[in-house]
Amino acid sequence: MKNTYTSLLSYQSMNKNAIAEVKETIEKNIAEGNPYWNISPETAQYIISLLNTAEPKRVLEIGTSIGYSAICIGEALVAWDGTLITIESHDERFALAQKNIEDSTLENIIQVKGHAPEIFLNIEGTFDLCFFDATKYEHLSYFNALKERLNPGGIIITDNMISHNKELAEYKKTVEDDPQFESKLVDVGTGLLVSRKL
Repeated sequence: MKNTYTSLLSYQSMNKNAIAEVKETIEKNIAEGNPYWNISPETAQYIISLLNTAEPKRVLEIGTSIGYSAICIGEALVAWDGTLITIESHDERFALAQKNIEDSTLENIIQVKGHAPEIFLNIEGTFDLCFFDATKYEHLSYFNALKERLNPGGIIITDNMISHNKELAEYKKTVEDDPQFESKLVDVGTGLLVSRKL
């Protein structure tokens, strides 16, 4: 159940100011043209609204970048004791994300460094929500590897669907044609494909 007594105590014990400060710093860097890939604050708010509705307990993110989306997701998950596993292959981005996540004081984010398709083999269990925001040509392999590990009613959110529509055309068609999923394109940020498993 959302907002249980335990969850509230856990959330209140966090340094909320630290979370806000880290997010504010990254958002300022995004506005100034930070060279690292991050979702927009508007995209973050949309994803948070989905999280608040679905209340996923176990979330997988592919493409941590410097940790902005992970911190936004992790902060939302606290309310129902959810956990985020986030994967990043790039050394510098992983290190920057590690610092940002540590500075945020969030303890429900598990960082994994490596190539996502190989990492999948070492992560057991199922997921309630997956967020794809990494190497575009690999998205189809992510989908094929994870769709059977997504719980019924689970959601796959894919970023950059409008900004990279050509690169992701085959992926979009495959997901939209899959009878196990109901998908919609959302015009927020660089475009999100939200696919719910039936």
